[in-house]
Amino acid sequence: MRYLKFGFIIIPLLLILLASGLTMAHPQSVYAQKGIMDLTNWSEDDEGYFKLDGQWEFYWNRLLSFEELSGSKADLYANLPGTWNEYSLNGKALPGVGYATYRLHVVTDLPPKTQLGIRTYAFSSAFVLSVNDQKIASSGKVGMSPEEEIGAYRPQTVYFQIPDKEFDIVLKISNYEHAFGGVWYSLYLGTPKSIANLNDLIMAKEVFLIGVLIIVAFFYLTIYLFQKDLKYALYFCCLCLCLTLSIDMAGQFLLLRFLPGMPLSAVILLWYSSLGWSVFFAILFMHELFRSKFSEIIVKLYLSGMILTQLAYFLMPAVQYTRLADAYNALGFAGLLSSVGIVVIGIRKGHKDGWLNLTGMTVLLVTYLHDILFWTNRVRNSFGELIDVGLFTFIICQVIIQAHRIKLFNDHKTAAELSFLQAQIKPHFLYNALNTFASISRYDPDQARELLIHFSQYLRRSFDFKDLSQFVPLKHELELLKGYLAIEQVRFEERLEVSIDADIGLEVNVPILMLQPIVENAINHGVLPKPEGGRVDVSVTCEGSSVLFCVRDNGVGMEVRRELDRQNQYGSGVGLFNIDDRLKKLYGKGLEIMSRQGEGTEIVWRIPIDQKGLKR
Repeated sequence: MRYLKFGFIIIPLLLILLASGLTMAHPQSVYAQKGIMDLTNWSEDDEGYFKLDGQWEFYWNRLLSFEELSGSKADLYANLPGTWNEYSLNGKALPGVGYATYRLHVVTDLPPKTQLGIRTYAFSSAFVLSVNDQKIASSGKVGMSPEEEIGAYRPQTVYFQIPDKEFDIVLKISNYEHAFGGVWYSLYLGTPKSIANLNDLIMAKEVFLIGVLIIVAFFYLTIYLFQKDLKYALYFCCLCLCLTLSIDMAGQFLLLRFLPGMPLSAVILLWYSSLGWSVFFAILFMHELFRSKFSEIIVKLYLSGMILTQLAYFLMPAVQYTRLADAYNALGFAGLLSSVGIVVIGIRKGHKDGWLNLTGMTVLLVTYLHDILFWTNRVRNSFGELIDVGLFTFIICQVIIQAHRIKLFNDHKTAAELSFLQAQIKPHFLYNALNTFASISRYDPDQARELLIHFSQYLRRSFDFKDLSQFVPLKHELELLKGYLAIEQVRFEERLEVSIDADIGLEVNVPILMLQPIVENAINHGVLPKPEGGRVDVSVTCEGSSVLFCVRDNGVGMEVRRELDRQNQYGSGVGLFNIDDRLKKLYGKGLEIMSRQGEGTEIVWRIPIDQKGLKR
């Protein structure tokens, strides 16, 4: 498979992401039991950190202070992370809206005033975190009613000194903005260094992924602006921008720092909307690349679904439409699964780039499914979310595919240039050649037959190529040149004298259609403008590790820069500019031109023998 080599790019990058994820998610395996977490076997010299997962004391519809907790009995032991919608009191399931207090008693052997750190995520919808009676973190304003509460999502990293070897972590939460209240994600406790490193890694991963998405979005937008018919580029740009918003809304809320006054209801709206539209643009992108009746149906169906859900987002409060989170997740998963199906159909039809697209989409689909289960606490693991790995894989696959498209474009452009070179066999040369054959045949049929043989060789070698990157044996270029010169020397007789020295003793492959056009240029623009004509000397020699080409004439000379600019401006396919440009693309160095008015011109170029396509 031609994309196999790109595995050497993708695999190391994925290993780096996975390694960073595993580094982030290797907390020590300690779980709270009946409201108590025993950390007596841990010392701050051990470094590391812990997930504060397990059974916490849970007090429903009570916001209790540290003093009040000492005389209160917990309603139940709640498993964290988890939403309180999963809990039941007196045989009744708890509603999503409400407020509660959580408490965890931590037992250590650490001396008092030891400094520790806690990394929190976002709780729905507002929280206050305390150690004993010391408040260390908060987000929004906790309230006992929708009017009292001010919801906010703000992940935080905080540091504190423990009051004693044993202490309580108290968490007060209220929720009137979302259908599911409680502690959605784990809290992390550890040494200041380990918590700071954890926070840096989490932030770096999100900043890196968002940065990649924004850069790629700008890149594809630029492609679209320069070529409006490439609609897939616009769709992919929109996909990247929606993913940027979705990742941030479900992550560290970095972008919200630029909009500190945004209400939580708007945040939830952006979160849900951006995720749904991300899937839509993924479907639309794949539809544009692999069009089929199936893809047309999927685009229309998913667009209809997104319009309905978007109307729900605008017409209903967040606390109502978020109840359908499972349905929205199922819709998103079905959309990505349909995208995979679109690619599979494209592969069966023989579309290019299908397998690499399938790889990226499959990894994205699997990681998205994993994270849906992880976000809803249906799956618990030590390494956390995987969507960043899936997205990075998908983006890298698309960048590789786009690079391949650019290469194909350049190949097609090069092939078109060479086709133009074919067309540059000027009609007047063909007419003059045929007239020469007709004239000579009257008095020297043998010479006419010999010229026809040279002419056939010239035509055969002129059309014997596939593209401008093709290399041909040097003898083919020499045959083309000799066929051309045989005709021209008969036409111009004593006005044109040519010598060829090309005995270098090597079997060398050279870029096609370089030698003959330069000699033709020397004759037409150097020698023939002189009334008495002139001489052209061609030499091909081995010089070190290169083949040295030299075409010298004693014609009228030229102004080198003006000539190259003129040929560039008017697109002269057989001119010096074209050959100079091709040499620079192949070897980084073009033609060396030395010319004096009235004295002649010398053109030199080198072909390295050790380059690809050349051999001794």
